[in-house]
Amino acid sequence: MYVADRDNNRIIKFPFNQTNGIVVAGNGTNGSSPNQLSYPKGVAVDQEGAIIVADGDNYRIQRFPIGSLNGTTIASNNSWNILGQMRDLHIDVNNNIYVTDSDYSQVVKFIPGSGIGIVLAPTGGVGNGANQFSTPFGNFIDENGNLYVADYNNHRIQKWLPGATTGIMVAGTGVAGSTSNQLKRPQAIIVDNNGYVFSFHIKNTFVLFDHLRYIYIADNVNNRIMQWTTNYTAGGKCLIGCTTVAGTSPTQLSGPRDLRFDADGNLYVCDQKNHRVQKYGIIYPSNCTDNATASKKNLHVYKMKYLSLSFIL
Repeated sequence: MYVADRDNNRIIKFPFNQTNGIVVAGNGTNGSSPNQLSYPKGVAVDQEGAIIVADGDNYRIQRFPIGSLNGTTIASNNSWNILGQMRDLHIDVNNNIYVTDSDYSQVVKFIPGSGIGIVLAPTGGVGNGANQFSTPFGNFIDENGNLYVADYNNHRIQKWLPGATTGIMVAGTGVAGSTSNQLKRPQAIIVDNNGYVFSFHIKNTFVLFDHLRYIYIADNVNNRIMQWTTNYTAGGKCLIGCTTVAGTSPTQLSGPRDLRFDADGNLYVCDQKNHRVQKYGIIYPSNCTDNATASKKNLHVYKMKYLSLSFIL
């Protein structure tokens, strides 16, 4: 697991089931030299094993080859390539990089070998229309080229089909709130290989789908994880942190910032204000004797296994 340790200006790698990490990028001091970072806010690993970092306050994307603590700049803010504060970064199987630029309210794609970004969405600038964003945070591209965006200040998750000029709201109502059909400032999104979605709800939100085409939401301001179906108008169901009260107990969250599944279906939550990563295991139905079937047909995350891994700010 790779963690963008923002306020410590570094990227930490945690081997499987280990709570002691290894610094793989950044030397812990804020700066702009090749071995430094400044408030990194996104990290991913490309197909060659290199670590790609959204180097937030340096307004650049850095690439760290395997075993190297010196990064090279893939893209940066300049007069011909405007790049603001990046809130999320993902890489597809072709090593295309996708970043969410919240300063300019857009999602930008960088193809390998080019430092010039391609704006994927929106088409209508800043606002609350179907073709607009307002300070977006998380993004994700699925295998079909669909783009999912956590539209932070519009309290919604937008899905953009390839070549579309407007988005489709797939979670939230566009109005901030804590009811089962609302979100409040979502910040992060991830979609599995089947096109499913999740989202967080705090001042940050994250989105992701499981194998049942449920939408999981990190309801950041509400300090909870919600489960949403693809019939988004039906609203969601709370799975974790359902009191919406921030706290430090194993059943509470405080400002969840990001979300990931591992290959076994365990859910990892970046519990930002608690400076920890939480792991939630799967509880299979008692009448299910085939775990393979359960993982595909009955994937519900209810029970959390406490695992404090790192500081994420």
